[in-house]
Amino acid sequence: MDGGSTDGTLDVLDHYPHLRIFSQPDEGIYDALNKGLRLAHGEVIGFLNTDDLYEPGIFGTVAQMFKDNPDIDALVGGASIFYQKFPGEWVTLTTFPCILREELLARSTKGAPIFNAWFFRKRLFDGVGLFDTRYLYVADRDFLIRMAFQNRIYASLDSPFYHYRMHPGSYTLSGQDSGEDAFMFECRALAERYIHRQGISPKALKCFRAWHSQITAEQILTAWRKKALGRISEYMLMGLRYNYLGWPKIFVSKVIETKFRLKDL
Repeated sequence: MDGGSTDGTLDVLDHYPHLRIFSQPDEGIYDALNKGLRLAHGEVIGFLNTDDLYEPGIFGTVAQMFKDNPDIDALVGGASIFYQKFPGEWVTLTTFPCILREELLARSTKGAPIFNAWFFRKRLFDGVGLFDTRYLYVADRDFLIRMAFQNRIYASLDSPFYHYRMHPGSYTLSGQDSGEDAFMFECRALAERYIHRQGISPKALKCFRAWHSQITAEQILTAWRKKALGRISEYMLMGLRYNYLGWPKIFVSKVIETKFRLKDL
């Protein structure tokens, strides 16, 4: 799925006639993915971003797992973040383990959902639905949250599946993380939406409140670095509003964590 690029992408793709290519304007990455899902005929679906890599040979492993386990709706492995230091030389910055059964909600919120390290049966989208295009950055997290609420069956493999490339132009991995970037505000809005959801279990509610507290704590630290004192009080009140008892402890933990991280640097 190509959004109408003019950077030579289509010229490169012309060398691969076996690919089905659709180049047309879209309303963002998740709108493009939804279009791709509607066009896809395969039984198993994965999502590859333009600047990333699958682990070599992973498709054979994935196909065999789905063949041997007809009851599973999805499969997830591990992932890593890397950058290219010099031509042909890659440096791995961090790695993420696969997501175990009891970890899905936590990893989809306050953890790393490694969405591109997942493969899904197409039938799963009939029950869970497509991506919510109201979100520009976190519709993948929202999808996994809905999947967790439905208790869909998935398998995990403790093997690398996917490699995220970090570079300045990356959609979400630019290396310039900030508590006040658009991604964090979308995460906060998503957390608040589920906190207000009717019928949510106490365990899930605790998870969303903890996630919201982590986000507002990070926003306070960002505002502090920018000397934006007015926003500090705004974020503090927001954090207390959604997690009055738990927010202070999470905030203090975040401050300590940040202090030691800066010390290590």
